[in-house]
Amino acid sequence: MNHKELRRHFIETAYKTLEGVVSSTSYVEMREGEQIEINFLDGKGRLPTPHTTEITVLDINFASLFFDDFQVLNEGVTGNGKSYVADALGTMICGPDGYLNLTLSGGAMGTSAVEPFTKTILENRIPKIRIDLEKCAKYGIIFLDEINAGDFKDTSRVVEGVAQINGQREYLRLPIPGTDKFKKIPIIAAMNPSDALHSHARELSIAGENRFLKFRFPNGAEENPSSQPDSDISDYLHEQFWQEFREKTRDSRSWRDIYPLVTDPQQFLREFDGVTKEFIDVVMGYVGKNPLETFERNVSLMKQGGVEPNFSIRKDNEFQTIVNAQNTLKHGFVRRDVKKIRNLSRLLGFIKSIKDKSYEPHVSLNDATASVGMILESKAVTGTNYGGLMTLVNDGRRSYEKSIVEMRIPKNYGVRQTIWQAAVNSSTKHGFKGYISTIQKGISLLNTQSPCNISQAVEKSRLIADLVVLKHFSETHQEEVDSALKSEDAFLEFTKVYDKNKNEGSVYERLDSIVR
Repeated sequence: MNHKELRRHFIETAYKTLEGVVSSTSYVEMREGEQIEINFLDGKGRLPTPHTTEITVLDINFASLFFDDFQVLNEGVTGNGKSYVADALGTMICGPDGYLNLTLSGGAMGTSAVEPFTKTILENRIPKIRIDLEKCAKYGIIFLDEINAGDFKDTSRVVEGVAQINGQREYLRLPIPGTDKFKKIPIIAAMNPSDALHSHARELSIAGENRFLKFRFPNGAEENPSSQPDSDISDYLHEQFWQEFREKTRDSRSWRDIYPLVTDPQQFLREFDGVTKEFIDVVMGYVGKNPLETFERNVSLMKQGGVEPNFSIRKDNEFQTIVNAQNTLKHGFVRRDVKKIRNLSRLLGFIKSIKDKSYEPHVSLNDATASVGMILESKAVTGTNYGGLMTLVNDGRRSYEKSIVEMRIPKNYGVRQTIWQAAVNSSTKHGFKGYISTIQKGISLLNTQSPCNISQAVEKSRLIADLVVLKHFSETHQEEVDSALKSEDAFLEFTKVYDKNKNEGSVYERLDSIVR
């Protein structure tokens, strides 16, 4: 049986086995149309409608197993099922010996996240704590409860897939059969809200939260109290799952052979198309940071390239509304969030492929839009309402799509990418001069005085600034670029010139999503 079929049977069997064990508690609803709508359901039911996808807490926890560097942090009140869902998932797949549920605590006698991966040995009759290599490859899923109570130094390393103590360091991973690769052991974490109603809980540090994608775990008992499972999770869940899987696939290998193989994240590492990459570039500067600061940064680059902006941002009521929404953020986007956006986009595409039973995920602009919004909402101060930040993301999406329509950009292509490719094609008839002229025309088309709102102004400033950088790079390396444009594969040869010279200035990094 091929890999895709194994994965399909694994997913179908998992969901079937968990029916009646884990209640279907809704977390979020994605509605896809002219814009992407994200409704945070908080456990509330919604009547199914066309072009919508309801995502449950089980969907998120289960799908996260297929993605390395994507740790889920469930925040919710005690008793609403955070541990229960993780226990059901971990016990079903890995069994009682392959699933670790660890409740962290602080202090001298507290429980450390690294403790399960150590052993005590005698050296010259003196007990020493050492890393246990076998334990580092023992577990398939790890659940860290009360994550905000443990020692951050130990916890952060375990979350990143490393056990480290007394100078020893070992990866937490499972070998993938038939390859020389390994799968990082997935981490699911939980914590209580750190607000006035839960005074025993403390806030997880910003550095800690940045290692996770935090979700507010909904309380399903408020919606369907009589359907909540009332029995303990038995070890038989593991046997039930694998017995049915073996009957479907005739594959008698153990969970250690099948699980890391079908959840190998390498199978989903597809490149995003031009429009998705460009949208992420332009919208993050609008929704995650004061838009005027982002605008002025881009305008500075434009002016360095001799381009004066024909549009501006006013500090009016619209501007104040944006700033007020951003005031609910603990902090804006950081480097880790870029990978989170990519992985969450893939995860959402993966969940949708489960719902439509294709099991062949792909990433759309809608998935990227939802991911930017959900990650931004996860940074909101505890106790603030969800939704306001997602509104900003949708504003950015509408403005970006308006630019695509007005400039008649081909499907799946970004504005910058289209202008650059048109410039390369123009060089076949008009040489380097025609190449530069086409880039300049693209800048002029974007740099119009037509009325635009704040999101349009910020996004246009980013697009123009990047084209200014492209023009500057090309003129600085005119001889090499001209030679590349005359070759049979001009796009490939240009990329080689870019890779050779991009380290001359950090600003050239802006071109990465254009030329690749």
